[in-house]
Amino acid sequence: MIGTYDIQVSNNKRIWFEQMFGKLENKVPERKDLDIIPVLDLGEMGLSPLWKMNAISIVHPKVPKYLKPVLMNLEGKTISWFGVSEFSNKVYYTSLKIDTQSLHNQDFLKSLFGGILSVISTKNEVSTKLDTLPETTDFRILNLAKGFDQAGVLAYFSSKYCLILTQNGELFNYHTLSKELISLGLFDSLKDAVAITVDPEFESNGYFYFYFGEEKATVKRVKMLNPQNAEIDDFSLESSLPVKNVFLSRSDSANMGMPKYYQGKKFSLSKVDGIEVASLNNDQEVIDIEPFVLFEKKDSLQGIAQRENGEMLVLRKDGLNLVQYKSEKDFPPFVSFAFKNLSPKAPYKVDFEAITDDVFDKEWEILGKKYMGKKVTHVFKIAGEYPIKLKAYNQNGQADYILKTVKIGKASMLK
Repeated sequence: MIGTYDIQVSNNKRIWFEQMFGKLENKVPERKDLDIIPVLDLGEMGLSPLWKMNAISIVHPKVPKYLKPVLMNLEGKTISWFGVSEFSNKVYYTSLKIDTQSLHNQDFLKSLFGGILSVISTKNEVSTKLDTLPETTDFRILNLAKGFDQAGVLAYFSSKYCLILTQNGELFNYHTLSKELISLGLFDSLKDAVAITVDPEFESNGYFYFYFGEEKATVKRVKMLNPQNAEIDDFSLESSLPVKNVFLSRSDSANMGMPKYYQGKKFSLSKVDGIEVASLNNDQEVIDIEPFVLFEKKDSLQGIAQRENGEMLVLRKDGLNLVQYKSEKDFPPFVSFAFKNLSPKAPYKVDFEAITDDVFDKEWEILGKKYMGKKVTHVFKIAGEYPIKLKAYNQNGQADYILKTVKIGKASMLK
């Protein structure tokens, strides 16, 4: 039994019941396949996600893939589903059998009418509040690197490899863990590349592929010797692989870096509107497209990517930006540091200072010793290069790290 409401037409409120809805079907998921059963207060009925229904018959229907289980009984059988169809309709589905006995059971009635109320309601209830479009003030844009000469392509693969290619073939790597921009050199043959992908066996072979052309693309290859060095080889072939710069939010993770509204959606650069966002069903089919709340075409956008924590990297012609989403209390941490060598000769007394908001806790790790606080001092016995790790974190579990090797020698002050 399904209750559905067409949210695309505000003046056309209707409920109908059918034995099946939608063309995409799958079997009822087993308990072992359900990682999390969300607690949805359907229709503000105060219904718990687990309750016992000994006397209620449960049918075994096929359920559209886009629906998510929201209620199950103590035997692990799914009772009800709720979600949005590929037609952008709100849908509620229960597998409880309609009969005289069921109609006298209060748990059944709560499930049935609570689900229908949540479908037809226009209020921002628990089941829909998380999907509210965020405001532009819920984001902040940080400048990570700048000074590119007409940057053209961005490709993020890990905290060690964030490749940026300019239109004249200059290749950079922004190392997001050390927050350093590294020039890899000028590669004449990479001019006008439109996309970059990584080899599935990158960890062993170090290959990145550069694509030229919109349809039947020419492919060239660069080998990363390490984050600071790269070389191009004579590899070349033709490929029909799509080369449009896109990324897909991680719908199977908490994705704390972006609001719930954008989780599981597909971001891409639009030639008209800047960044566009596509909503997908479980078969990765586009059901809706909308503009992203930040950036427009006039902002000279060249590429977008996503970090491991879901935060967005945005490449403009003259710089690389980080987009962070404001959580319930504040923006997540972003940390760097400066240091000053106070001694002209060994032993070297060095002051370190964190560059981040004061509200975050800060933890340093220097040569196996840990320090807390915004400013710390460490004494190095001899000159050399030393790895410095700094972590900033908040009470919500959000954290940012910087791990950078610094050179300690004559008295100096560096960032």
